Amino acid sequence: MDIDPLKLLRQAHNFNKKGAVKIPKIGYREDGSAIYRKGNEYLIVRPDQFGIEKIVTYGVNDD
Repeated sequence: MDIDPLKLLRQAHNFNKKGAVKIPKIGYREDGSAIYRKGNEYLIVRPDQFGIEKIVTYGVNDD
């Protein structure tokens, strides 16, 4: 299975948080991150020093 890093970066950048479930619903987890789940995709973010969420991890769960 070949992984195209540029395609993965584009998918992460284009992840639409609208309609996604945020875990936790308010604030961030103990490690300072939050997870957004939508369908089989997930996005893990952390806020920077200005409070802007930065992408840490993006992935797709294959069933």
